[in-house]
Amino acid sequence: MAGTLSSPLVGHAVSVEQVMGATARRRFIELPQALHGGLPQFVPLLLAWERYRLDPHRNPFFEQGDAVHLLARRRGRPVGRITAHVASPGRDGCFGFWWADDDPSVASALVEEAGAWLRAQGCRSMSGPWSFTPEDEAGVQVVGHEVQGTLGRPWHPPHLARLLEDLGFETVEDRPTWRLPAGGTGLELPASTDRPGHAGPYADMRLVLQGVAAVPDVSEVLRAPRLRSALAVARRAREARWTTCTVVRCEGDPSAMVPALQAAAGRAGYLWVVAPWTAEPGTPPEAVHRVYRRAL
Repeated sequence: MAGTLSSPLVGHAVSVEQVMGATARRRFIELPQALHGGLPQFVPLLLAWERYRLDPHRNPFFEQGDAVHLLARRRGRPVGRITAHVASPGRDGCFGFWWADDDPSVASALVEEAGAWLRAQGCRSMSGPWSFTPEDEAGVQVVGHEVQGTLGRPWHPPHLARLLEDLGFETVEDRPTWRLPAGGTGLELPASTDRPGHAGPYADMRLVLQGVAAVPDVSEVLRAPRLRSALAVARRAREARWTTCTVVRCEGDPSAMVPALQAAAGRAGYLWVVAPWTAEPGTPPEAVHRVYRRAL
């Protein structure tokens, strides 16, 4: 990763450092679980996928894009994280992997350091969170905090959005999702080989269609204390015994694409599809994630 940080911000015993080395990277990856992993709504981390996403030698984002990973500490203990990134030279600035405890000084230190790095790249604004592209876990949750998250639609504590708004971030877009029953007689679309990365090696290719794709919610296994090993997830993946999937790609008219995915999920034995569209207008979404922007 290229880019030079300004001097670490220190205030209220909070410092921000650039993630360098395996130990710091592990602290960065595991921070959400360390802070909120005990809550039933939390989506347990798929660690192999998290390591892949942050690896500049493996993630295709870094073929053109650049990023810096920042970790906040309070008296040495990790309490927040953020990335600042640009998709290619001259593009708008973005941020992602946003997570922190409920402390305005932590949020301010992270955002200011990320903004300083983006200004050094010539950016005039920062938008997000998305990690690293608008299709990858876009937004921070603002509705549905009582509902369990799924792989592809993470759960966030309510204060993550509030901290951004208190720092002057303005709403760009809301992304609602609904829980729909699998099955039906939607349009039958041809299969695609463009595997979505969210599920890593546990992607279900029966849910990857031309123009729309979903990933199985492997968190239902990871939430079980005795089944958290990679071996347990791999076994479930081989047996394809998942109950819920989440739409992570929808290119085209959702009113056609989502029913097609519902039908494919039903044929594959799923019970539920978490999707960015519903056939019943006026039905409140199960969750809403919000994308923000702030001038630099």
